[in-house]
Amino acid sequence: MVASLWSAITEAQQRPNIIFIMADDLGSAELGCYGNTFNETPHLDQLAGEGARFTQAYSAAPICSPSRAGIMTGQYPARVRITDFLDNNADRYLDPARSYTINRALAAAGYHTGIIGKWHLDTKFSDPKGNPKQHGFDEVIGSETKYIADGDYFYPYDKISTFDKGADGEYLTDRQCSEASGFIMRNKAKPFFLYLTFYSVHTKLDAPDALVKKYKKKFDAKYGEGKAESLYGPQNGRHEADHPDNPYLAAMIERIDAGVGTVMETLKKAGIDKNTLVIFFSDNGGVWHLGNNGVLRAGKSWLYEGGIRENLIARWPATIRPHTTVDTRVMATDFYPTFLQLAQTKNRKDNRLDGKSMVPLLQGKTMGAREPFFWHYPSETGRWINRMCSAVRDGDYKLLYFYKARRTELYDLKKDPSEQTDLAVQMPEKAAELKKKLDQWLKAVDAEVPDTIVKKKAKK
Repeated sequence: MVASLWSAITEAQQRPNIIFIMADDLGSAELGCYGNTFNETPHLDQLAGEGARFTQAYSAAPICSPSRAGIMTGQYPARVRITDFLDNNADRYLDPARSYTINRALAAAGYHTGIIGKWHLDTKFSDPKGNPKQHGFDEVIGSETKYIADGDYFYPYDKISTFDKGADGEYLTDRQCSEASGFIMRNKAKPFFLYLTFYSVHTKLDAPDALVKKYKKKFDAKYGEGKAESLYGPQNGRHEADHPDNPYLAAMIERIDAGVGTVMETLKKAGIDKNTLVIFFSDNGGVWHLGNNGVLRAGKSWLYEGGIRENLIARWPATIRPHTTVDTRVMATDFYPTFLQLAQTKNRKDNRLDGKSMVPLLQGKTMGAREPFFWHYPSETGRWINRMCSAVRDGDYKLLYFYKARRTELYDLKKDPSEQTDLAVQMPEKAAELKKKLDQWLKAVDAEVPDTIVKKKAKK
């Protein structure tokens, strides 16, 4: 009996806690550890210095809902049939009867699970069918109870009624991190999985006035007196100038960074920081002309690199060596099998996964050759119709097919990460090879291509 109890305690200690922190619409060049010199992100920079910084990490989609579906299910969003953002008129949701989410798999392995923040995989709030509670999270804290696309950053919150108490002027990001600290302390004696998913830095951009003024002053010192007000004014950071720095965005990012610092301090206080894997990621790239995606082309809602290549930081002192840089390409669908392996459990037999465990990379080993990565974004939403696209990356080459223009583009990402030189005409055989792989994949996952979607709508 004693030996059995000791064995159970030892196993629980060996399996790491997992904290998955996700920003919303964070550009790939917004953090100091990824080259930014305007924004101030000391805690995230420290996180990267104490762990691993990935240089070729991809979201499963260029926009929020499908990206989150890929993380939660470990499947390509095209397979799940969520390929665009879900607004409050959406005709679909992540169905708990069809999707076995990662928190459920970890709960079955003995983990206590919690979500704090944005879900965006069910927007029928009056008659929810796929909200976090229905997907089996043990604790659901501060998830949206109304459609939250336009932001709700200060208490009293209109779109998050689960936060029914708070101080006037309380900032949402700060509240989420305070709740995260409480979750950690409540559950420090057992393995836990925490999905801390920020609403920030989604537009509308909004942050405490003192911080915005700080960064406007910094902006003026760098670019000239009055420049911040002329470019940004009181418009919450919205502007058409293609400028790398944004005082509103910087202020929001500083609060995220401070919150990460709070989480890390809580882990140390609880005595569990050494055996806790902390992941920091973004659902998709920054909004084009608003966020900073560095040299990467375009941004959110595009399948160019600016829309899908993300910051990824992983800290786990028990395993990951400090100052590690990982250049191997990884996909958001890889998180699910990674977390299963860390929890010392196997995938359910009837549950298909499209990702591959990243544990070897965390251990400083090689992952082996990677299969092609695929994306599918058949959005027919108004002004974004020109962005309807599917893409494949195989090795260093990436092919994009735009549905409206019926245009194929081919890039060598090793030589041309900014995707400026289209090689489709120069390399027709390579383009044909990748287009064939893309077509085969679309058929294999039974993807809804734009023509199919139009025909289905016509039948209704």
